[in-house]
Amino acid sequence: MMHLILVIAVVFVLAASYLLTFALCRAATRRDMLEARWREESAGSVSKESHESA
Repeated sequence: MMHLILVIAVVFVLAASYLLTFALCRAATRRDMLEARWREESAGSVSKESHESA
């Protein structure tokens, strides 16, 4: 009985760590995409401003 509880606990911990890792990687990827989009938009607005002032 104790062996079964130990196995279930280990499986639960491994599953939780896998899900946490997946969630963190997904959040980091989403953040990187948002930062890239922000960089593109800010670079576009800077180039538009420089053309308008010239």
